[in-house]
Amino acid sequence: MCGAGWRMTRRRKPAASLRERALGIVRKRILDLHYPPGSLLSENQLAEELGISRTPVREALRELATSGLVRILPQRGVEVSEPSVQDIVEVYQLREQLEGFAARVTAEHLTQADAQILTADHADALSHFAAGRLQEAYEFSVRLHARIIALTRNSRLVKFMDQLADQVHRFGLMTLRHGRAASALAEHGRIIDAILARDGATAETLMRDHLRADRDVALEAVLPKDLPPAAADS
Repeated sequence: MCGAGWRMTRRRKPAASLRERALGIVRKRILDLHYPPGSLLSENQLAEELGISRTPVREALRELATSGLVRILPQRGVEVSEPSVQDIVEVYQLREQLEGFAARVTAEHLTQADAQILTADHADALSHFAAGRLQEAYEFSVRLHARIIALTRNSRLVKFMDQLADQVHRFGLMTLRHGRAASALAEHGRIIDAILARDGATAETLMRDHLRADRDVALEAVLPKDLPPAAADS
């Protein structure tokens, strides 16, 4: 037994875990459009809502600024960033190069176990889509892209793509909301067929075409109605 002079105290959660909690909640709210682009976020209000101090909230917002989801405005606070044409073009330029490469490498070094995993991921996405569960279908489609990258066994590529994850997710949801789910899933099917056939060149070409189509739909969401997506390339 403890002596009479000992007192029970509640252990405080480590600051890092509070920061991660704040980061996860605010990131999800931004990506789900609970905080739409242009919204101003208050450190004080977020801290009160989450039941934590301002310090982990401030650290979480700084990390979100690094990933491009928010902007820190002097004397004004923190604003949820508006996706720009440049943001979309730059992210998809990188994705086209790197995920095209990933599709080629995965096809050329595919194992039987890899093939089963890719096939299962795509089947799950199709099943959710057929049942009208678009969000779940989208999440499995995101998993498929991540799986192809992971199957390169290139740790530096995986880490670099992780840095783009928030922007990739944000722009992907933009394409989902603009009715691209069916065509994107069909394109995924053709990419997987090429990978299963160990045809690296075709897999790379199809992945690049797929990402260009995604880019064009994302651009339609931010470009003026009278300006076609192709204008962003000029």
